[in-house]
Amino acid sequence: MPTGQRRAAQATRRRQALSVGLVALLAGWLFVWNATPGRASDMRDAPGLRGLVTARDREVEELQERQAELAAAVEALVGTVDTPQGAASPELAVAAGTAEVAGPGLTVTLDDADRAGGVPPGTAFSASDLLVHQQDIDAVMNALWAGGAEVVAVQGHRVTSATVIKCVGNVVLVAGRVYSPPYLISAIGPAAEMRDHLDVSPAVHAYRERASRLGLTWGTVDEDKLTIPGDTLVSSALRYARAIDSTLEAEDWTGP
Repeated sequence: MPTGQRRAAQATRRRQALSVGLVALLAGWLFVWNATPGRASDMRDAPGLRGLVTARDREVEELQERQAELAAAVEALVGTVDTPQGAASPELAVAAGTAEVAGPGLTVTLDDADRAGGVPPGTAFSASDLLVHQQDIDAVMNALWAGGAEVVAVQGHRVTSATVIKCVGNVVLVAGRVYSPPYLISAIGPAAEMRDHLDVSPAVHAYRERASRLGLTWGTVDEDKLTIPGDTLVSSALRYARAIDSTLEAEDWTGP
């Protein structure tokens, strides 16, 4: 073998040996790092889901309080200037969820069953059957909307197109805030019509059947006057939304 080729082969073998040694060293370091008792202890001591939700709830509450302060400051400043052309009408502000609304309506109460004594002996059920779920709240809200509700609130929080309601264990998140039962669902609108739609809704009927059988709470109260505040988390852009100019020609449209 020529001298040049022999030197190249030797250099290649040295590089391969060095690479194998580095891989072995790295593997050994990773093994020791993962086996360290402190690492396992840190993982075991990490906060659970309930603690995480509680911590995030506190953060959301603080941010919402700060946001409300800033929104009030903005409203005060807006009140000192002329209303811009094309500003939202009161009707649009109500539809967008930014304006406070008051009027007669209906309040529905949902609550979990009393596990200690609310379930008749010998009744077959699962633990989930004893809880109020997101779909139960959704069913009530949908029936209220169908019955002519103008405004709906859950736990006093105005429900808009941007509101997210989600179950987390035995609590419910409404717009990022954690709420425990009982759940109050209030609606401003014609109480009689809303009751009629609650009575004929299949989803609401399923909840009421479960409530009757297992002891969950179902209650409705006619309200002479409800006051539901606007949702301060709704984007301020919605306050100034305007209808598209009806004179816009098709060839002028540049949207998707």
